[in-house]
Amino acid sequence: MPSLVHKRSTQHFTDNSGPEGLPSRESLVPGGNPKRVRIIPEEMFSDDEFGEDQDGEDSDVLVKPDMDGIRLPSEADSDLEEEEAMSHGGGEIERNIQPFQPGSIVRIKAENFVTYTAVEFLPGPNLNMVIGPNGTGKSTIVCAICLGLGSSPANLGRAKEISEFVKHGCDTAVIEIELQGKENERNPIIKRKIGRENNTSTFTLNGSPSTPGKITKLVKSYNIQIDNLCQFLPQDRVVEFAGLTAIDLLTHTQRAAAPPEILGHHENLKKLGKNRKELLNELEIDRNQLASMEARQAALQQDVERLRERQEIIKRIELLEKAKPFVKYRVARSLAKDAKDASKVAERELRELEQQVEPMTEAPKAKRRYQKALERCVVARKKELEAKEAAVTKFKDDVIGKADEKITDITDKMDAARSAEQTRKQQIVREKEKIAKLKKQLEEGPPEVDLAYYNGKISDSNHEVRDMKAKIDDIDSEIRPMVERANQITGQISRKNKDLQDLNSVIGVRERMLERMSRDTHQVWQWIKTHQGEFSQEILGPPVLTCNVTDPRYADVVESQLGKNDKLALVAQNKTDYRKLLDVCFGAGPESLKLRDVTIRENSNVPIPPLPMASEEARGLGFDGFTIDFIDGPAPVISMLCQECRIHTTPISFREFTAVQNKNMESTRINRWITGRNMYTLRRRYGQVMTNVSSIRNAQAFAAQQVDTQAEQEIRRSIGEMESDLEDVKRKIEELKDSRATFVTKYKAAQAANQKIKTEKVAKQHEAAKYVKLKATLASAEEDLKRKMGGGEDYKGSMRRWKSQKEELVMERAVDAQKFANLAKGLVAIHNELILCQIRLAEAGSDVETLQRRIQDVLRDLETKKTESADLAKHATECAARARALQGACRKIIQGLSPEESEFMNQIPPEKNGEDIETDIEAESARLDLLHEGNPNAIKQYEDRATRIRNLEDKIAEREKNFQKHSAAIAELRGKWEPVIDRLVAKISTAFSKSFEKINCAGEVRVHKEEDEYDKWAIQILVKFRANESLQILNNQRQSGGERAVSTVFYLMALQSLARSPFRVVDEINQGMDPRNERLVHHRMVSIACQEYTSQYFLITPKLLPDLSYHKRMKVHCIFSGDWLQEDTRLDPDKYLRIGARLKTTAH
Repeated sequence: MPSLVHKRSTQHFTDNSGPEGLPSRESLVPGGNPKRVRIIPEEMFSDDEFGEDQDGEDSDVLVKPDMDGIRLPSEADSDLEEEEAMSHGGGEIERNIQPFQPGSIVRIKAENFVTYTAVEFLPGPNLNMVIGPNGTGKSTIVCAICLGLGSSPANLGRAKEISEFVKHGCDTAVIEIELQGKENERNPIIKRKIGRENNTSTFTLNGSPSTPGKITKLVKSYNIQIDNLCQFLPQDRVVEFAGLTAIDLLTHTQRAAAPPEILGHHENLKKLGKNRKELLNELEIDRNQLASMEARQAALQQDVERLRERQEIIKRIELLEKAKPFVKYRVARSLAKDAKDASKVAERELRELEQQVEPMTEAPKAKRRYQKALERCVVARKKELEAKEAAVTKFKDDVIGKADEKITDITDKMDAARSAEQTRKQQIVREKEKIAKLKKQLEEGPPEVDLAYYNGKISDSNHEVRDMKAKIDDIDSEIRPMVERANQITGQISRKNKDLQDLNSVIGVRERMLERMSRDTHQVWQWIKTHQGEFSQEILGPPVLTCNVTDPRYADVVESQLGKNDKLALVAQNKTDYRKLLDVCFGAGPESLKLRDVTIRENSNVPIPPLPMASEEARGLGFDGFTIDFIDGPAPVISMLCQECRIHTTPISFREFTAVQNKNMESTRINRWITGRNMYTLRRRYGQVMTNVSSIRNAQAFAAQQVDTQAEQEIRRSIGEMESDLEDVKRKIEELKDSRATFVTKYKAAQAANQKIKTEKVAKQHEAAKYVKLKATLASAEEDLKRKMGGGEDYKGSMRRWKSQKEELVMERAVDAQKFANLAKGLVAIHNELILCQIRLAEAGSDVETLQRRIQDVLRDLETKKTESADLAKHATECAARARALQGACRKIIQGLSPEESEFMNQIPPEKNGEDIETDIEAESARLDLLHEGNPNAIKQYEDRATRIRNLEDKIAEREKNFQKHSAAIAELRGKWEPVIDRLVAKISTAFSKSFEKINCAGEVRVHKEEDEYDKWAIQILVKFRANESLQILNNQRQSGGERAVSTVFYLMALQSLARSPFRVVDEINQGMDPRNERLVHHRMVSIACQEYTSQYFLITPKLLPDLSYHKRMKVHCIFSGDWLQEDTRLDPDKYLRIGARLKTTAH
């Protein structure tokens, strides 16, 4: 670095180790000691020493001087400065050095740590710039700071186990760090000893044993935050810092620059905000529940009133049922009294009736003798009447009957003749009308019929119909093969789909296997399949589903290289989809699936890396190919497997290698290969080669039937072509059907026209034929009329003859009727006498029966009265017994009645009887039936719900009170926190903007605020690198890597004056910057980091540009290493500066 002048005195850092994988010179000498320091002769240096840096991987000695000095603006004053520097002898150039702040690192010492055997590092209190080629151990210093202060290797982003930081070939490593103590306190010296075996480490503090907890507490007391990327940014976490979310950046910034209580305020705000949000949700749920319960309570009110009314009715029915015995007793008592009275009356009437029976027995005997005489008279008159009736009946049948038959026969003939005459007159009228009509038609003449015209029209119409039919038949002949073709294609498509289904059945097997391997992954994959549209790019399934081993023989080999997480990893193709999928799986939102066993990887257009050697070269070594050659799947998934499992660098052979072949692999660039059932892994470290051999496991995920993706694509392509052909055929069929429909319409119209013409022709011909027949029809009609008109004379003669015959018969019948009347009179006289005898006989019989019946009635009444008297006596006894029994039952019931029931019994009206009570019960039961029972538990539910409503109202009141408390606490806490954050970010933004102004760009830092969502508050960094654009939010998509690096550095520098931490570490932050930006950034960093009273700063960088800015408060630490350094070396920086000045003069 020719633009820097070093100090007279130098610090010497010696390292006895060589680069990783090669032995050091000391290790080649038995019992070698650490190298001693000695001066390098000037003649050893040449111009090559100021050319390009040598590869640091073969470093042997680390010599690190302090370099504080003066910038050499020109060759003219270089000698003067050199003389001035030389005049100080071995002392330092005087400079303005501020004291170390408490917690700053005063000294770092390490033994057997990573690449160092022994090293001691004395930083300055301001900017410490550590430079040197790649691989010389710059980042090792960062590792020593991190681990020496008790932090975890996870904060380095490198090895996970602390034992991996022990130098190869050694058992233990030691880190010793001296911190600047607080005022009036000694400097604490922290020493950490790391053991390779069992991955152990121990601490001492100021020489005394200590614990990790005490060391952590001590470090925190100095406000050292190794886990804060704003304070401690190792090389392997630079990308992580640049990728910090705006929310995480706010947290890191608060930890780095805000008072300690501010971050606590933020955490409390987030908790309070979350709790208040939960309270609000619970309040909303409770209020909705209260409204629902009140609505249900109101709906149940009517049921409750109805149930209460039902209960009243049921109670009244029960009272009426209890009243039955009392009413029965009252009725029984009245009945017993009535029965006793009735029994006495019956006994008195019985005695009176017995006295009336004897005088009534003589009268029926005299009446019975008179009845016998009348019976003989009736018999004589009946005989006489029967003889007279026979004579009268015979005269009637023989004489009167025959006369009536003859008169009826003549009357029937006359009626038939009158009907026939009437019909003849009507036929004459119709014949006359018919004859008149026929004569009129004959006068009109025959109709004209042009058969030639009609035949021509019919012929033309037939021709048109045949043409239309022919065209329809032609179209049908075209459609038929097309329909057959469509059916054929449809069948082919169905068969292809069946083939595709059979082929894809492997996917089902794979998905079931995925569910067995990880239910969470299977669940989120099912979700992804139905929500792919919500992502900007397709989320690719895990390799177990999306990848196939092209040759089943290699399934075990391929799967053995993939870990479980690799086989189950979902692949997002951009960062936005990656973060969204993370939220879906692991987020705290309502849409999160709350899963745990899910692996998600991002692959943002990362290409598949090239093979380490050509396939022909691999086959020349005996391999069948690389693993990537035997696995097929989506490119992003294959790329992910290349990054995670290195399948593109692992060659495989189905055959076992010989020991010589395996030994030869050590001289190649291949570090892992597979032959047969064994996997070989090489580890090259410090010149030693170790080979690890492991057995190949049997495949599980890829042991399932492989999906032939090429066959699947071919089937899908074939289906697509056939579907396209089918659409073409269907389209042509539809076109032909449309054309056919047109011709069918024309064909039907032609048919209708043809039929119309034929009908018209037939009608004309029929009319002509009818005219020809008119004359014959007229003659026939006139003949019929003449015949019908001549039939009137016959009718009149027959009627006169029948009338004369009827009159004669009527006169004869009148004479016979007089004779019959005389006979009937004699018959009536005899009949009257018989009736008189019969009447008298009936009266005599009636009198006998009446007398007998009266006697029987009296006797029966006597027996009845006896029975009645006995029954009434018995009934009176029974009623008295029943009344006494009911009286006893009522007395027992009275003893168990409540006052209310007794009052009810006393109020029963005396006129009420059992039927009245039953009627009342039926009426109440009818009312009960009208009141629907509904929910029998309604009253209990109503009362229980009323209690719950009161409890819920109390709960809501309590929640509202709690919500108000949270709101007040948030307002109070926000009043303390937000102004501090606003002022802090405003200061950061001012410094950030100023840095951007220095490079003619613009920058700004803002606080992004989400009202009531304090966990979403964030820091937004806005930058503008071009004049024609506006401020844009810094992200991975919009700005380049160099622009993001510049923005990151400026943000860290903006924290410098605000940071409360005693030191800050930044490792290779300038990666990706162009020379101009790197120079401007470096100048800005020096000017800020070297301000008075700023905290200590460590800047690690492998490259430097010439003529960079230098400040008297900065300290430059150079790491020199290479194959040609002597074992013991004392570096004289003055000579380097003189040579640099001379070269610069020569160049000018």
